[in-house]
Amino acid sequence: MREEAVLFGEVKSLIGVLTDPPMRNGNHPKPAVILLNPGIVHRVAPGRIYVRMARALAAMGFVVLRFDFSGIGDSAVRYDNLPFDKSAIRETQDAMRFLEATRGVSRFILLGGCSGARISLQTACCDPRVVGTFLINLQMTEDEGQNSDQITRSAAFYYWNFALFDLKSWFKLLTGKADYRNILRALGFQARTQFASRRKMSAESIQLAANLRMLAERGTRVTFLYAESDPQLNDLREAVGRELKQLCALGKIRVQIIPRSDHTFSSLHDQEKLLKKICVLIDAITPATAGALNQRQDRPPQSVEETLPQHGGN
Repeated sequence: MREEAVLFGEVKSLIGVLTDPPMRNGNHPKPAVILLNPGIVHRVAPGRIYVRMARALAAMGFVVLRFDFSGIGDSAVRYDNLPFDKSAIRETQDAMRFLEATRGVSRFILLGGCSGARISLQTACCDPRVVGTFLINLQMTEDEGQNSDQITRSAAFYYWNFALFDLKSWFKLLTGKADYRNILRALGFQARTQFASRRKMSAESIQLAANLRMLAERGTRVTFLYAESDPQLNDLREAVGRELKQLCALGKIRVQIIPRSDHTFSSLHDQEKLLKKICVLIDAITPATAGALNQRQDRPPQSVEETLPQHGGN
């Protein structure tokens, strides 16, 4: 495969790394994959997972671009005062136009974590060239700060999904070594959340449900990927639970949980689980075609290490 630093955008201010596959099938080109910044982390992503991901997908025959939004990593800041949610969508479309002009690709799969997942979804809603989106740990609100509600929500998720089944946690509870105030606060928050979830959907939830229905009708494949320890999955279910169940049952949307993983997939083992899952799912969207691609390119990599040259990557 070949990796190349590229410069593109309206004023040539966006910097990225383009990974080309060893061979491409010109008669049946696969969609290009664009990896979007996870939060404020630049184009390598936490633990350099985007580097590994780009090389793994390129080995399967995909053209992959990972780039920095304006003001993140190596890309210059914008001076037009355009809000981030609008500029990021525009810059994602700039990346699509760049790949269309330089690689002749007209279909795209967007992948992002946290805020990058939100931008992936928003771009897919407004651009029919997007045929698939992979949304990793999608946050339901744009506020990514560690406010008190978010901390309490995370604590409630931990107690309910992990501590409840842990003998050491019960021992601490029964021997007076637990943080009872924090436990009561988390349980109270969980009770309020369950009560609130029975009320009518918020405007934001209604809009999300409408967007998912629209993408399903258009044939765009939407895949939610969550680390098992991430409470954002509960937020998604609370927001659009009924709609989500219906669309999943129809095979229009997929929700995948990566077991025993943390929010940033910090260990190599967690990264390999995420990478294998994505490779299998993305291959299902774009099944291998006969022709120039050989069997080695079309199969998902067996391990992360298969995608790693001896040198690093930016």
